[in-house]
Amino acid sequence: MVVMKQVISGISGLDEILGEGFTRPSTVLIGGIMGTGKTTFAMQSLFNAAREDEVCMYITAISEPIAMINNFMSRFSFYSISLMGKGNVKYVPLDPEQIKKGTSAIIQEIERNIEIIKPDRIVIDPVNVVTSWMDESEKREFYYNLFNKMKGWNSLVLITGEFSYENILNDEISYIADGVIFLSNDQLRDKRARHLEVLKMRGQKYLSGKHSFEITDDGLKIYPSLHPDMRKPLAYEHVPTGIKGLDKMTNGGFIRGSTVLLSGGSGTGKTLIGLQFIVNGAKMGEPGVFVSFEEDPVLLRNNAASFGCNLEKLEADGLLKIIYSNLSQLEVNKMALEIKDIVEELDAKRVVIDGVNNLRVALLDDLSMSEYASILSRYFSSRNIISLFTNETSELMGSSSITGNGSSVVMDSIILLRYVEIQSEMKKTISVLKMRGSNHDKEIREFVINKKGIEIKLPFTEYSGLMSGNPVKTPSQAFVEAFKK
Repeated sequence: MVVMKQVISGISGLDEILGEGFTRPSTVLIGGIMGTGKTTFAMQSLFNAAREDEVCMYITAISEPIAMINNFMSRFSFYSISLMGKGNVKYVPLDPEQIKKGTSAIIQEIERNIEIIKPDRIVIDPVNVVTSWMDESEKREFYYNLFNKMKGWNSLVLITGEFSYENILNDEISYIADGVIFLSNDQLRDKRARHLEVLKMRGQKYLSGKHSFEITDDGLKIYPSLHPDMRKPLAYEHVPTGIKGLDKMTNGGFIRGSTVLLSGGSGTGKTLIGLQFIVNGAKMGEPGVFVSFEEDPVLLRNNAASFGCNLEKLEADGLLKIIYSNLSQLEVNKMALEIKDIVEELDAKRVVIDGVNNLRVALLDDLSMSEYASILSRYFSSRNIISLFTNETSELMGSSSITGNGSSVVMDSIILLRYVEIQSEMKKTISVLKMRGSNHDKEIREFVINKKGIEIKLPFTEYSGLMSGNPVKTPSQAFVEAFKK
């Protein structure tokens, strides 16, 4: 009698994607082109399962002596010759002469070893070598016969194969297998990016989409893409920002659990507003996380100190965590998980993502800025966190677009910062364009940056055309000034 059982994958991060690991018995195809990590994946799964007292069997059709495999795999921490010595891992090479005898002889040889070893987990690596000499008809017959036999083995069978993405979608082996996992190592602009995607996993739910991974000394380490629960209704509570004048403009502060976009040109004060929002929250006992894609922590601490903010003390008190990433080496899924872990460790109530526009250099071509911002914002909202995203626009004065990347549509509130020229002097303005679920100030106000930080002043009542960056006196004000003369 076959009893279905969930077993560990043995791959860091993969069980989270699959829910509870692999199902045994089942057959899973691990596909990808050369160099994507298929053999490492299979070996890592095998040896980590052997540590859990599973009996494992490694079948290879590549005619390499066991010493060569030991030499190659010994660089990984999961690899242990002692497990092979104890009998937890059995190495079964398929002799080339045996392969040439035909499909029946190959299957008989595999079954003969299975009958002796009685493995819980089997790896066949790679299947292409076995089928390379077969025509399409023979290959199809071999796959069907092999997979039919597998159903009686009562084992988890991992089969590796050299396939491109297009090939694996159409190859018959993918239809027969219970699960299909594809590994890629694609060129992304000026770097390569490794990703894992579960294309099929019969009988169990899994996280769809591409998940980043890297190959470390411990083997594959996968970073599942963040899949937050459905967004919860916002808790209708205005939380003071602590920034003079901004709380008045927002009718008492930002709404708990909402997402705020702060958009403006270079030097308009976006980072400073984000810092003050975080620092003022910490002073109220609300821990915060500041994620910077622009300034490193040392520069942030120095800039904050010039406005009287001691970030180092807040960090030491567990009220603040600064995350900084080198964009040239950034993996967005890895960063999202790092943010998630720190947010939950700190029980953060406020988060700032500073310079979200810079993420475009790290995003995959099939993942837009608005999609990534939506994933993060839904996660923050699910924990009732107020999140503030800063975005730099290219326009110095006036703007035809709030972000240029579509992320504004997923935000609950939008605050716009810009420069205007008034009487040959550059001034900064702030306006609340949108605040979902709340009334807000509709006026355009001046703000200044002084030794205390941001200070918002009175609205520009004497001018119109401020949004274009070319203000003019209102007709009534022009009339008054004309009669003064």
